[in-house]
Amino acid sequence: TDVAAAQPRTLPAVILDGVPGLGLDAALASEGVGLINIRSVYDTDGVQATAPAAPDIATLANPALRTAAQRPARFLRLEKPVSMPDDDVLDFDNAAFGATQYMREILGYAPIEPDGSVVVRVPANVAFQMSIVDSNARRIYPMHRNWLQLRPGETLKCNGCHDANTTPVRSHGRADLFASAWLGASSTGVPFPATDPVFSPNAGDTMAETRARNDARRSTIPSMQIRFEDVWTNPATAGRAKDASFTYSYSAPDFTTPAPTSLACIATWSSTCRTVINYVAHIERLLVKPRVTLAADLVTVITDHTCTACHSRVDVANANAARVPAASLDLTTQDSNAQPLRKEGYQELLFTRNELELVGGAVVPRVITTIGPDGQPQQNNATLPAPIAAGNARGSGRFFDRFATGGTHASYLTPAELRLMSEWVDIGAQYFNNPFDPAVPLN
Repeated sequence: TDVAAAQPRTLPAVILDGVPGLGLDAALASEGVGLINIRSVYDTDGVQATAPAAPDIATLANPALRTAAQRPARFLRLEKPVSMPDDDVLDFDNAAFGATQYMREILGYAPIEPDGSVVVRVPANVAFQMSIVDSNARRIYPMHRNWLQLRPGETLKCNGCHDANTTPVRSHGRADLFASAWLGASSTGVPFPATDPVFSPNAGDTMAETRARNDARRSTIPSMQIRFEDVWTNPATAGRAKDASFTYSYSAPDFTTPAPTSLACIATWSSTCRTVINYVAHIERLLVKPRVTLAADLVTVITDHTCTACHSRVDVANANAARVPAASLDLTTQDSNAQPLRKEGYQELLFTRNELELVGGAVVPRVITTIGPDGQPQQNNATLPAPIAAGNARGSGRFFDRFATGGTHASYLTPAELRLMSEWVDIGAQYFNNPFDPAVPLN
């Protein structure tokens, strides 16, 4: 009953699915992973990104010209969304999300080589985002809001990063949309300048591609820990010693509270490993962990840097007298008056709080008088800004600057503990990152 026009048409171009052993790497497919290959995170749409520490990629890549500490990008963090159950399966209260309305897990970390290149395995059939982080595990570029996904055995190459304001808009995960700003190794068999000759590149290789092919330790495998080892600097030609190694582990002695991942994943990464950070189970445990130094008699307290020793409304050392918490910041574990389904410490770290004062032996909000829109005086509670900006660890200086060298809280937390705080803040500072946790509040 309807007229339809029949005419020839050209079929659109298609990308055929690969097969392990034919277009896809069979070994990677058997592990349930794909491979990400980034030529340089310092390349934005074919233009070398500049930084105060380096005018170009070649300078960054040369150990004689730059140390590791002078390179802004140090690690690639892989993150995935947490699947939300249907209300018929689990109906939980929105308070479980916290400051952001999403939950995230961490898949692992990979080192970013001196030239900004990365080659790393990623769990297949899992949507993921990438964050470029500094040596403290804090994101240095804006949050990457595009999701990628790999098939088992697939290798996805890209030349670098993309500016969202670029015209035309660049597609993520495509290596053919702009020319690479980094040419890589000058010729086959010639080491990168001032680097260890054990790594022999092919012409055009990035450092990550060279290392992936030459490093017997399988450098493409990510880790749930943050590890740095200077494998590149050649002291003889660089004119300096190798950069110091470091590890931010979820293991003792630097980390003694519950780890957000399994012992098996800490020891050996696999495609099923996940870091899941929940506030009460992991972050709150850092805040209440005893940090006391005793004298030789093992009784006299020399210092007490336990967070809640100062950030509470009760002075335990003074017969439990009422007092204003340091900075009016209460980090204790009682339920919050502002949100009873969350703890006080969480609310005070992530949301605007009242400035407090001691009046008649009671801790109360400080009241200030201001002039209202009608020109009449009005009284309001004095407020203070949140120490932490969810999703932005580098922008949370009110918290992290206290723990930096020279800060008032320097050395109170270990680097491994600060790493956990940093990554938790960067992925959204959620209250829960597991909707099925037994403690999740239900509707």
